Formats: sequence, structure tokens, C-alpha cells
Amino acid sequence: MARRKPRPPTSLRLDRLEEKQTRGLDPAGRELLVRGAPVGAVIEARPSKGGLGVRLSTITPAIDAVEPACPVFGMCGGCQLQEMPLGAQRREKDDLVARLVEVHADPTVRRHPIVGAPPAYGYRNKLELSFGPQRYETQADRDLRDAELGAELPPLRGSFLGFHPPGWFARIVPVGGCPLGSPAMQAVIAAVSARSPGPAWDTTRQTGNYRHLVIRDAGTVQDPHLVVSFVTTSTTPEAEIQALATEVGALPGVASVLWVENDGVAEVAAGRLRAVLQGAPVLPFRLSRCALDLPYDGFFQVNTEGAELLFGVIEGALFPDGPPAAPAGLLFDLYCGVGVIGLHLARHFERVVGVELHAGSVEQARQNAVRNGVAGEWHTGPVEEVLPSLALEGARHIVVDPPRVGLHPRAAKFLATVDADVLVYVSCGPRALARDRPILEAGGWRLTDLWSVDLFPQTHHVEAVARYVKTRSPEPQP
Repeated sequence: MARRKPRPPTSLRLDRLEEKQTRGLDPAGRELLVRGAPVGAVIEARPSKGGLGVRLSTITPAIDAVEPACPVFGMCGGCQLQEMPLGAQRREKDDLVARLVEVHADPTVRRHPIVGAPPAYGYRNKLELSFGPQRYETQADRDLRDAELGAELPPLRGSFLGFHPPGWFARIVPVGGCPLGSPAMQAVIAAVSARSPGPAWDTTRQTGNYRHLVIRDAGTVQDPHLVVSFVTTSTTPEAEIQALATEVGALPGVASVLWVENDGVAEVAAGRLRAVLQGAPVLPFRLSRCALDLPYDGFFQVNTEGAELLFGVIEGALFPDGPPAAPAGLLFDLYCGVGVIGLHLARHFERVVGVELHAGSVEQARQNAVRNGVAGEWHTGPVEEVLPSLALEGARHIVVDPPRVGLHPRAAKFLATVDADVLVYVSCGPRALARDRPILEAGGWRLTDLWSVDLFPQTHHVEAVARYVKTRSPEPQP
């Protein structure tokens, strides 16, 4: 069968953000979605499959274009928007949420201005890096090697620490730091990269020892509190890990070093805690109204300052006229993690009831509640299974913060029938929020308010907060 000829490159005028790419229109008005391209620019792109395009060059920069802060921007699979100023990123994200949730022209839904913490860089309290045996090469590097001009290029094989290029887990883009992390986090990356421990895990052959480096920071830029985890296979020599722990543990701001073991096939930065090499396997976060400990592998928003803003938006969604004078009954905190939303809001309620799948996080939520003097109960298991078994009489307020895929269909249908004053839906996947909206509305909930919260500068990701009120008796669910 003859190979189909690649379509010739075309110019694209980039006009808006989509969920994972930027939309561009060619001279004939045809649409292509391109990764890592700034709104407002005109680029040259090669059409690919499925309506996608590959950026080749910039023809005309956007009028407000800025220089990327990262030397591997465009190669790393993380950031996509470093050529856009932060204000432009947020305007586009706010518009994206409105389109996905279908409230752009809906006068019955009040859209609030997007909010976000000031830092464009250095905001992440968690970085996950991968080890790998094969370096990613750019097309320019490959051209030099093909022309036998690549004698000074770095080797292609070895043990590299960095990030994967977009959609390619078998290659590593080596880094000595990441501008989204704090200076203390970058110092850890630089130290481990310089040591180059190996052999690195090979995702195609499933061989090697070193898999991931996870760095979490419960402190501040001025006073960091880092928990560093090395994720390796069980065959890794203990003496090597101990030597790494000694070196990394001596860096400023490092409080704990952990050894996590993973012999599985899946490319995930998780596993069994094999040893605490220094410190303790918890992160002591301090938020404005509560102190909490987080398991080393527990979920927490990656932007601590942004999380404070998010919790303020949730509180405003629950009480648009201001906090109640007296406690407002029960708060159901679903997909609660270590209980931080419920703890933050507990002063407005008689009791908090939390539900979370991760058993370690539930145990930590109970301990955090005791530590902060909060009355309530926390249940372990899938929300769709636990929720129907709970006594919901008297439930007046509900907060749901599901993963990116949104509510489980059974959970959505059950929540549609629950009688409460307010339901606040926190979503890191606005398309899932849009998908669940008609299910909730069939049960008598009405969407009244929508907020966008930018916790993830330089990326397409954005958080959405939706406020629902109950207006009528639910319709029968199929």
C-alpha cells in the first residue's frame, strides 16, 4: 500500500485556547489544534491526524509575546503557555471555562472574574520527575548527527533525570531544575542530576532501578520544608539510596528523604514506602485557618497560595451573603482528601462529614480534625458506594471536589436527588463539570454562579467552581 503523502505546512492564526491545545485557523478557515502555541501568534504548522497540527516555526509573534523562562520549553511535556503573559493566559482560561460549561451567553448564570495567585513561576509545591536511559533529541540535533556534525552533542544513552517530551514515555528531556518549583526544589534536582544515579528504568524493556524523583514542599520560599522521595525498583542497592539520601538530606530546606519501591509496569510515581531515610513521611502544611499533616503520597493542590484563594471562592459560593451567624448544620465534603476543605469551612457548621477513596488520606483527615478541634466523621471508599449509606437528613450544604474525570455516574445521579440548600462543585476538568450539569439539573439543581481559579500558570489547566441551588422536586432518574 502506498504511503499517504504528508500534507504541506500551512500558516495558522491562533485565536483561542482549548482544553489541551490552542486553536488555529488556516487561510481557508479550516481549524487545527496545536500544542504549545500562544494565542495571538501566526505560526507555520504541519497538519497531522485527527485535526491536530505540529508547530514548525513562528511567522508573527503575538503582540504581547514574552520570552519563555525555561530553556527546554517546547521539548518538555509540561508547560505550554510560557510565551503568553500571565494576564493573557487567565483571560483565555476564563473564556475556555465559560465555553466548556456552556454559560457564555446564559444570562441566568453569574460569571465571576477569574482569580489566581500572583506568581507566574515558582508556585508549585510538588514536582514529579522521571529517570530514563534515553535522551530526547530535537530535530536540529538529529540533523547534526545525520550530517556527522554532532561530535559535541551529549550522548543519547545513559541515566537521565527530567521530564518526558509530549506523549513519549520512552525518552527523557534532561533538566537541572524547573522554574515552576522553588529554589530549594531546583537545588535538589540539580544535585540528583549531577550524580546521575542508574541504571535508569527503561519503560520499554522494563529493566533498571531508578524510576522517579518526587519533591514536595510544605513550606515557603523563605522557609522551605521539602519531602524528597526516590521511587525505585526493589533491586536497587540500599547503600546507593543511603548515599543519595545523605547528600540530598544535607541540602537547605530538605526535611525528609523517603525510599519508595515500585516493581509494577505502570509509569506512575508511586509505590510502597520501603524506608524513611530522614525525617518523617508527612508534610506539615499551614493554611490560614488550620494546620494539617499530609501523607507523603496524599493529594493536595500543587499551588499553596492559589489553594487559599480557591478555598475562599468555595466559602463565597456556599455563603454568597456572608457567613451565617449560627452554625449551618452539616457540611458534606466529598472526595475530601486529607479534609482540608472541610477543615477550612468547619467553623460555619455543626459537623463535617467527609468521604475519600484513599485510606491514608482519610486517617490523616481524622487526625487533622482532632488537631484543629473540628467535629465530624470521615469515611473511606468510593463516593458512589459510601454516599447512599450515609444518613443525609439535615444535610444543608455539599461540596464535591472529584478528580479530573468528574463525578462517577452513580454519584451524580444520587446527588441529583439529595435535598440540600447549596451544592458547590469544584472541578479541575471543566468538561466533566459540563457533562454532569444536566444530571444535576434533572434532579432540581440550578447552576447560579461560576468561577474560574487559575492554579496552574503556564499550562492549559484551570479550576472551575460552580454553585448550584435546589429549586424543585427531582425528576425520576433512569
